[in-house]
Amino acid sequence: MTLNSENKSNHNTRCLALGVFDLFHIGHLNYLKFAKAQGSELFVAVAPDDLCFENKKTFPIISQHERMSIVSALAIVDHVALVPSPIIKTQSACRWIKAWGINKVVVGGQWQNSERWYEAANALQAHNIDVMFAPQTPDISSTDIKQKIITYCSEVL
Repeated sequence: MTLNSENKSNHNTRCLALGVFDLFHIGHLNYLKFAKAQGSELFVAVAPDDLCFENKKTFPIISQHERMSIVSALAIVDHVALVPSPIIKTQSACRWIKAWGINKVVVGGQWQNSERWYEAANALQAHNIDVMFAPQTPDISSTDIKQKIITYCSEVL
């Protein structure tokens, strides 16, 4: 589901990309490049460590402050902040996204048919904030990288 209007100009469009960005990889870079191409300013909201644990029952390998530093070092990124937490309710997420002056939220393609983002997209549309889904980079994820490391270590040891 893509809820963005193709006729809207990207001029003066503040885009938001959200993510954990643990073990930064080419999929993250492709996602952020796509998000930047959708507007004139790119805001990136990095998921804090406690929110990652709440959602995945594991902490990221790289701390939230280091992940923010990595993302902010990219020339395509204009602003970096932690996702305000907790963001359990859709309406609270809409409030901080609107407060940041965001016009468009770009979400990773893996969330495209999820109930979570269907609900969020509808709520954001009510605030005239478009939601679109970035294409996925095949065969790469932080989870896969972690699994490869575990497999490699178990074979070597």
